[in-house]
Amino acid sequence: MVSTDIFVAGGGPAGLAAAIAARQRGFRVLVAECLRPPIDKACGEGLMPDSVAALQALGVDLAGATSGLLRGIRFIGPENSATAEFPAGTGIGIRRTLLHQRLVERARRLGVEMRWGARASGLRPGTVLLDGEAVPCRWVIGADGHNSQLSKWAGLTAAWQSSRRIGLRQHFQITPWSDFVEVYWADGRQMYVTPVGSNETGVALLSAGRGESFQSALEKFESLARRLRGARHSTVLKGAPTVTRRLGSVCHGNVALIGDASGSVDAITGEGLGLAFQQALALADALAAGDLRRYQRAHRRIMSRPRLMCRALLLMDRNPRLRRRALRALAGHPGLLQRLLAVHVGAASVSAGVSGAAHLGWELLKAC
Repeated sequence: MVSTDIFVAGGGPAGLAAAIAARQRGFRVLVAECLRPPIDKACGEGLMPDSVAALQALGVDLAGATSGLLRGIRFIGPENSATAEFPAGTGIGIRRTLLHQRLVERARRLGVEMRWGARASGLRPGTVLLDGEAVPCRWVIGADGHNSQLSKWAGLTAAWQSSRRIGLRQHFQITPWSDFVEVYWADGRQMYVTPVGSNETGVALLSAGRGESFQSALEKFESLARRLRGARHSTVLKGAPTVTRRLGSVCHGNVALIGDASGSVDAITGEGLGLAFQQALALADALAAGDLRRYQRAHRRIMSRPRLMCRALLLMDRNPRLRRRALRALAGHPGLLQRLLAVHVGAASVSAGVSGAAHLGWELLKAC
């Protein structure tokens, strides 16, 4: 009979980050994942400086990895654009599969036991069933995504959920033309452009429209469509839902949730992976202290900034008139987007973000 200190259900980036952080604290860790690596998922693939710092704290080495340098964010609308650089450090654009591979390598070097092609099939006091085999463990971490089965077994269900949107991602064989993540805005949809290599660019579509093809949506963004015309696809199109969910609690008994299983913000924030890495470090601290309440408090703090930004960005998405005025105000006051970006990456307090939002609100009123 296999036994472990910590059982992690889910071997994606969130689960591996949790396993790495716990192993760094000396725990024995077993990760179970029904898929086999490398695991891919539709996402923007941009890691902001705070996400890079969290990876460094986990000891994940990205040296030599094919990636793109990110200096900041650029919002691009039909009439205006606004640019802001990260206040400290740089981000990177990296293929999801390559990032997963580096996480797997780090976990393996630390001695994390990984069961690929295996599925958690039940939860009992002090035991997880893995393909029907009982695995005694002290702690259980659910990292099995939005539709987390483990969260249901533990009685940790969503207290609030917004309507879903759809994310589609395609890579193109084209030299990146910018070292910024470019966010193109149109009615009811955004396209994120991220350099992920010297000759490869990732483009992610976020849309509320079901059944809309990637190509038909791209035609709504004329300047971007012109840039990509004639560029060859380097990967197949991949899609996934994106949803904003909040749980009443992310811990119960000896069970803790992490990543999308613990709640999420819409992919419009570009924060999904970074949040999971920060949660992993906070969870390891709580496990070392033997008190999951510490993780509950830390999780609430970690999610506060992205939830604030998510509400603001989705408001821009749903209100074309507000979006046009906001982009015009940001274009006319570059320091304003700089302040908001500093809050977004954790380099400034949430109160600074409220101040920046108030300033933006005043500019919008003057534009009326």
